[in-house]
Amino acid sequence: MAASAKMYGELASYYDRLYPGKRYAEEGRGVRDVIRRFGPPHARTLLDVGCGTGGHLQYLQRWFHCRGLDASTSMLRIARRRVPGVPFTRGRMESFHLAERFDAITCLFSAIGYVRTLPALEATLQNFARHLRPGGVVVIEPWIAPEEYRKGTSHLITFDTPQLRIARMNVSERSGNRSIIDFHYLIAEPGRPVRYARDRQIMGLFSVPQVMERMRRAGLRARHFPRGLSPRRDRGLYVGVRPREGSDPD
Repeated sequence: MAASAKMYGELASYYDRLYPGKRYAEEGRGVRDVIRRFGPPHARTLLDVGCGTGGHLQYLQRWFHCRGLDASTSMLRIARRRVPGVPFTRGRMESFHLAERFDAITCLFSAIGYVRTLPALEATLQNFARHLRPGGVVVIEPWIAPEEYRKGTSHLITFDTPQLRIARMNVSERSGNRSIIDFHYLIAEPGRPVRYARDRQIMGLFSVPQVMERMRRAGLRARHFPRGLSPRRDRGLYVGVRPREGSDPD
């Protein structure tokens, strides 16, 4: 995650309130099915990169021995409380180094967009491949493709209870192949003045051919599926398999 984004720092405690309809259980089952289809037989170990507050790991731990990784200390603090049986590590997706390899690596909820540039994307995919066992599978839920990103569109999300009320608004902007989203928050809690916060998030816009090419350069058998895990936020899905020793990577 982008270290400068307030949502992953001082506003992290509000993160899950803004996505109350997020279907983590359903998406977790979808990830499980993808791993069973493309991953090694009897896959057991899983690393969730960009794990955030641990929403997917809460369900993935039912089928796998899981580990989570994220760049945000604040998000990891919440994840550790949410999924106490899972070990978590702080690190950046393009440069983390763990002394183990996994049957499956996931990078979900568009977290891959935070690498921002094609060189960083390539470094990230190579790092994923290094941390996969032969026959292991990586599952990536992308950010919006460049041709589908709509500059100038406005968005509003609200959370409304007597104890906490939040309104988050933005108008989507773009600079080259980067999306620029300035989130404006109004946060009201009983007995406190209304709080205003502004949070800029910048993410890379990567086309399908760009991602597929860099997955192949990382030595992965790459597939792209136009239909992803969530019909509400369907941005497709990338699946890459590290070939077994002695097999043809293509």
